[in-house]
Parts: sequence; structure tokens; C-alpha cells
Amino acid sequence: MDSAAGLGIRVARSSAVEGGGSPAYRLWKDVLRQFSIGDQIDFDGLDHADHPGPNRAADGPTDAATRPQREFQFYEGVTDRLRAHAREAPLLIVFEDLHWADDESLRLLAHFVNRLGGTALSFGLITTYRDQPGGRSESLNNAILRIARVSGSEIIHLGPFTEDESAKVVRLIAGIACDGTWHEEIYERTGGNPLFVTEIAQMAVGHKKAEERRELPATVQLAIDDRLGALKSVTVEVLEVASLAQGTFSATQIAAVAEHLTLDQVLDALEEATNFQFLVARSRSTDEWDFRHSVVRDAVGSRISNSRNVKLHADYTDALEIEYRNALPERSEELLFHALPAESLIDSGRLVRYLLYAARTAMRSLAFERAAGHYLRVNELAESEVIDETLAEAMRGIVVAGSGSGQDQEIAQYFRQVFRYYIDAGMIDQALDIAQIRFVDSDGMSEGIEVYEASLELVEPGSRIEANILGRLSRSVGMVQGDYPRAKSLLDRGISIARVLGDSNLEMQLCGDGVNVAAFTGEFAASREFCTRILHLAKETSDPLSEGGAYLHLGIYSLALGETARRFEYLQRSLQRSIDSHVSERVASAHKVLASAYIRICDWESAVRHIRSGLEFYPSDARVLGLKASVEAMTGDADGFQSTLAEFLQTPESRRDAGEGATARYLQMAYRVEQGDLLLSELKRSVGVIESRSQTTRILSGALAFGMACLALEGKRDDFMAIRERLIDQGLPDLELSYLPGIISLAGLVGEAEAEFERMISFAADSGQVFNEAWLRYDYAAHLVRYTRGETVIARALAQGSRVAERAGIVMLAGRYDQPQSTNVSRKSRTAGLTRRELEILQLIHSGMSNPDIAEQLFLSRHTVVRHISNIFAKLEVSNRTEAGKTAVELGLVQGV
Repeated sequence: MDSAAGLGIRVARSSAVEGGGSPAYRLWKDVLRQFSIGDQIDFDGLDHADHPGPNRAADGPTDAATRPQREFQFYEGVTDRLRAHAREAPLLIVFEDLHWADDESLRLLAHFVNRLGGTALSFGLITTYRDQPGGRSESLNNAILRIARVSGSEIIHLGPFTEDESAKVVRLIAGIACDGTWHEEIYERTGGNPLFVTEIAQMAVGHKKAEERRELPATVQLAIDDRLGALKSVTVEVLEVASLAQGTFSATQIAAVAEHLTLDQVLDALEEATNFQFLVARSRSTDEWDFRHSVVRDAVGSRISNSRNVKLHADYTDALEIEYRNALPERSEELLFHALPAESLIDSGRLVRYLLYAARTAMRSLAFERAAGHYLRVNELAESEVIDETLAEAMRGIVVAGSGSGQDQEIAQYFRQVFRYYIDAGMIDQALDIAQIRFVDSDGMSEGIEVYEASLELVEPGSRIEANILGRLSRSVGMVQGDYPRAKSLLDRGISIARVLGDSNLEMQLCGDGVNVAAFTGEFAASREFCTRILHLAKETSDPLSEGGAYLHLGIYSLALGETARRFEYLQRSLQRSIDSHVSERVASAHKVLASAYIRICDWESAVRHIRSGLEFYPSDARVLGLKASVEAMTGDADGFQSTLAEFLQTPESRRDAGEGATARYLQMAYRVEQGDLLLSELKRSVGVIESRSQTTRILSGALAFGMACLALEGKRDDFMAIRERLIDQGLPDLELSYLPGIISLAGLVGEAEAEFERMISFAADSGQVFNEAWLRYDYAAHLVRYTRGETVIARALAQGSRVAERAGIVMLAGRYDQPQSTNVSRKSRTAGLTRRELEILQLIHSGMSNPDIAEQLFLSRHTVVRHISNIFAKLEVSNRTEAGKTAVELGLVQGV
């Protein structure tokens, strides 16, 4: 319509009233009024024999005529008026929502189209309509057929949005409120139905919490309720029962749940619901049905009261148990889907049976998180604190499957309890099976020491089981107690057993334990030796996963030790071997480490590339989102940073706190430049969690020290000596101690701090660690200002630091050097104490002018110029003009010539 109007075409548009019932010829009256010819047509006269024509002054025969004849004459008159009008300028007529139009408008439309077909008159016609349940009326069908037969006409079928179209609409409406997966969920719920997509997207605006966004908009509920009102009551009841099914359902299932309905009644209701487009038949041969959109299922289900909901779920459970009586374990998830909401009406023993079936099935399919949830529920349903075989199975399942569920302490207790149960019951094989469980969290390893030591007394010497347990005990001793000599002794025993057995895979596993134990106790050389052994064994056994893991650790160590030649070679090899292994989690880990490595050298483009690759595997990975936020903060992408931080904070806290504190370290990078309250709150919370977890293990103590140091440098902590000792106690390489000089400075150890700054800045510069060099120089400048170490020294440090920050592309850090209030650096410090006149003379010295020339240009006496130059030399701590010019350039005090 806009395009036509721009070409000089006159446009008129009219829409039928929703629900129908509009006056006769409403569409045409509206259009003719817009063309300013409505007053030339007498619609009312059509019903009177003495006014048969469209003109106010009748020009046709006045004798009696049949209704069809009068209508024909009237239609001809309207058509002629429009043809005459079109001679003045082309016309475009738009009729919308013809499915609600009155019959009179449709009959006139059919006649109008039929009379214009094949002519060269300047008419354009657009009509829209929607297929309604029950089919089209005769008038609408006739009008559509007439339009379709006109030469040059085109029928455009507008189906649902594609997934890409739906995503575009959601982003246009919701903007940054639409996170990375929300548009996908909307499409899955709506199937691309335009009404549902737009209404749900509108609801996303102003709702930050995911659970709020999943609520059904009132407009959608009302639209669906309105359509339900056209159905028979039995059909509505069948739809309500069906809405509680898990996925597809059959007529026989619905009839079994709604016992008062016969199968024929259910089938009739399903047919009507399908005709009204509530349902789709998945397969006629297997009698499977489903809702057309999950939004429709939700809307129908929301009409059911809580008490009726519980009763229907209980009825479903009864019906399905009979139907699946020969396959209950395989159908346990579907049974649980109904049994859990109906728990108040279901016998607890029956519910426990379903839970155990489902947990075992989940364990076989490696769905550990789901299995852990089922086992935890069994444990909650236990009526006695006395452990029996069923409860022992549940506890064992929680231990095996529950790692990372955020309940580490409970899991560790279950581990010890179930081990003791099997020992007391004389079930030694089961006890030893439990004792081989490998923990990665501190609670599990702490509890594990007692269990592992006890199990070594029961195991057959020289067996694979003994080697496994030795590896578990070694990890716990090394990573909880920090006793590397004992841990190494235990590992050596296990590795000896593996070699005697000729089991390369077992040896690799134990060497992997050695990598972690040595690294966390500061024995980096030993850790690299274990990596080298793993590489040899992995190539020997064609194990790309283990090979990739070894290269990953070698890359991390090379990165930490500043070995620039090998770090990226190792990390790229790790990525390639991880890809060869087809293990998504390992590939994602390789991308994370590579992103972190590129941040260290301020290669932002490469870092972003690997961050994007990591998010392709796990869009809500807290570590990768932390990396992304850090890069955006450093490079000054304010909008991207705010969006990523919001997405990061939407992830569960347990995921943000998982691992060895790496996520907190990424946030520290961001906080040093983006010191917002939200980020500070999250960093403090994270440090608090790490502090709590570090009480029983050395694993997280390094991350804790780093977090405390970061906050201390920004004035949020004052226990500098304690933080200093924590950092030194880690035994980490210099590259990992970039916070140490600043903390030493804050602790008041001025000379020691300056020696550390000089050593670490030199090391960072020599090893290509631009990121650390930039921040060390910034902290060094702050130290010099703090202890007023001299104007020239301060100015030189500021200039050097600013250049490194700019070269590194750390936009926000470079900007700090231009904000005295942020660094407590005075204007005097920035100019090395030189006055405006002295800076002016220094510029002229740098340009090569002699003293007489300077005196002449500035209208000064030669004596005054000599005095100024003497002051300049003293402040810059130089002895001649050449040194003065060189220092001026170094400090950025002069402009180039």
C-alpha cells in the first residue's frame, strides 16, 4: 500500500469485523467512502423496487424486478462508478479478513472481479482470509474462486513463521531481553504461529526471569478460550484430559482415564478437535495424537483445577500401569510424569519402584543428572533412617550420578554411609565397587580418604581394583591434604600394578591423577612428566581424548611459565585431538583455554573466535560467558558487556561456582575495568563461596587468593599481609602472580614491592604476556603515586603503561590514564612537574632550536631561557639537551616534529 501510494496510485483499505455480524456491504461502503464516491451510490435503495440503481436519481426501469435482477443492476452500477474513477488514477483496493465479511459484500466482490477479468483497466485488488474450522461459506468460496480465475492473479499461502523468521520477530520485539536460547524456546512452544510468537515475545519485554517469560500471555489464553467455546463440552473435556499427557496420546488412553466416556465418544471428540486445529493426528495407523502447539496444550491445561489435576494424574498412572504392565522399567519416565504430581494419592512404595526403574534406565543411558534426581527423591521418601538395600542403591546412585549437582557434602556423606552398609552386610564386592568412585569435589575427596584407606585392606593385592583405589586415595591426599610425597608414593604403587598387568589405559588414568595432584601442589615439573607419559601411552593406544588432555595441560603449563614457543602449539594440538575424540565437553574445554590464552596476549579477535566456538557447544556455560564479559569489558564494548553479564547472572549459582574458581578469575578481569555494583556483588559472592570451600582443600585456595587480591587492589579489602602470604604460599609461577607486587605495595613493603614490579614487568614483557604487563604497569604507576616516588619516575611509568594498554587494545585501561580521579594521579605527576612555560621550552628544544632562537620566539631574555632549561634538566633528571629530548618523547611530553 505504501509503495502504491508512492507511485500515485489511490489506495483504499477495509477490514471485516472480527466474528462477523457487520451490516450489509460494510466493506464496500468503507472503500467507496475513501475514494470519495460513496455518496454517489444508494445502498439503501437496493431494498426498494422504486430505487433499483446505484444513483440517487434512479435511471433504470422502475417496474417490479426480482431480487437477483436488482442486485445485478446494482452491482453493475458500482462497477461502472469504479471504472470511471479509475480512468482518473489507478486504484488499489485491499479487503482484509474476508472470512468474517458479510455475504452481501462477498457477492458484490465476486461480481466485481468477474466483470474486470481480462480488461486493461487500472485496478489492483488484494484480499486476505483465513481458513476457519468447518470450512468456508458459500459466498466466500465463490468470491475466492472468481478471484483465482482472473488472469494474473496469485494466491499466496501464509503458513507459520520458519524458525529463522520467528527468531527475527522475537528479536525485533524483545531486543536485548531475548537471550541466546529464548527465541528457540518460543518457536518450539508455538510452532511459528504468528499470533503466539508475537504475544509471547511482547511478554518477554520487562520480564527478565526465565520462569516469568514462560507464563502464558492473557491474550493467548483468551484467544484459545474463545475457540474452545465453539466446541462441544465433551470435546473440551477430552482436550483437558489430553493436555496432561506426556507428549503424544491415544484415544484408548484418554478413554481409560476418562472412564465415563466411551471410546466412540473420545474418537468423535478428537476428530472435532482436529478439525478445529487444536490437535494433529500423528499416525492414523497407530492412533497417536498431539496438540498442534505446546502453547495450546498449556492454555487448555491451565483451565484444570489443582484438585482435578492431581486426580487426573493419578488416573493416568493407574491406566498406564495396566497398559505397560509388561514394560514398566522402559516406561518408568512416563509413569513418573504422572505419579509425581499425584504423589498424595499414590502409594509411596509404588512411587519408589517407578523412581528406581527410571534411575537405572537413566544410568544406562549416561543421563546422570536425571538419575541423581530420581535417586535423591527415593532418599527423601525413605520412611526410616535405617539403611536397607533399596536406600543403599539410591545412595550409591546419588554418589555416582550426583557430582556437580551442588550437594557435594550430602553426596560425600552418602558415599561413606553406603560403603559402611555394604561392609556390614558382608557385600565386599559392592563395597569395593563404591570405593572406586572418583570424586572431583573437595567434600567427596575429604570423605573418601577414610573409605579408600579402609578398602585397601579388603582388596586383592596387585589387582586392577587396588590400582584404581590407590589413584583415588592419591588424589584425595594430594589435593585435600597437600601431601605430595605421600600422594606420589601411592601413585607409583598404582602405576607399578598397571605396568605388571600390562594395562595401558589404567596407567594413563593414574598418570592423569598425577597431573592434577602435582599441579595443585605446585610440582609443575612432575606434572609435565606425567603429561609426557600420557602422550606416549595415548599414541600407543590410539586414544585421542587422553592425548588431547595431555596437550591441554602442557599448553597451560607453558602459558603459566611464559614459554611462548610451545604454548599455542600444545593448545592447538589439544583442540584437534579433542575434535578427533568427538567429545563435545573436551572440545569446549579446549576452546575455553585457547580463549584465555589469547586474552593473555591481548589477541581479542582470536579470543572472541574461540569464545563463540565454546558457546556453540554450551550456550549457557558460565565460564565461557565470564570470558566473554571480560573481553567486552576490556575492549570497551559496553552494550555487549551488560548483555553478557545479565546472561551470566541468569545461570544457576552452582554452575558459576563449579570447578577450581576459574569463572571468578574471569570476572576479576572484568571488574578491574568495569567496577559496577552488580559485578562487585557477584565477585564478592563468588569469593565468599570459594573461601568456604577452601577450608577443606587446597584446590581452590589459589582462586581465593586471586579474588581477595583483586578486591584489595580496588580498595575493597585491607588484610594485605594475609593476602600476600596466601599468594606466596601457592608456589605459583611468576605469570600467575601478577597481583602480588600490588598487594606488597598496599602492605607497605615499598622497596620489596618495587623489586617485584621490576622483576615481573620484565618477565611479562619478555614472555609476550601483554595482558599482565599492562596491568602490572598500571599497578606500578599507582604504587609510585601512592608513595610519591618522584615526578619524573611517575610520569615515565604513566606514559609507558598507557602505551602498553593502547597497544594491547585494553581500551578501558588505557582510558584510566586520562582520568586522574580513577588513579589518584595528579596533573603535576602527569607532566613530570614541569610548568606550562617549561613544557613550551621543552617542545622547542626537541624541535632543535637554540637558546637565542627560543628567547626570540617566546620574547624572553636569554638568561630566563637558561634558567628554565636548568629547571627542566633537574626535573627530568638529565644532563643535556639530547637526553632531555629523548626523555620528553618517552614521557609523551612533546609532539613530534
